[in-house]
Amino acid sequence: MHSDLATRRRVLLVAYQRYQKADRAWDIARQEMKSWFPRGARPNSSAIGNPGSPIRRLYKQRERAMLQLEAARLKLDVARQRLASRRQEAETTHTLFLTYTSRQ
Repeated sequence: MHSDLATRRRVLLVAYQRYQKADRAWDIARQEMKSWFPRGARPNSSAIGNPGSPIRRLYKQRERAMLQLEAARLKLDVARQRLASRRQEAETTHTLFLTYTSRQ
């Protein structure tokens, strides 16, 4: 594998792991938040707390991790396309036809 692609794949893997961790923390916090309220009076799933609250902080971390994951995926796609175009240019062969006519 090309070193640029290997680097991009590692970055994508790290970004995915960060997203999973942030998503898990967000889900746990949401479940804990719901347990504080009776079933009929629970806040909707979009309730993320006041600015600076722990639940909002987790939401922002998850959102940032999701954006970084998407950016890493796009960068890997661009690197793949760039490598494919380089390979295609290298594989392109040029044929030169020469003709010879003698003058007698």
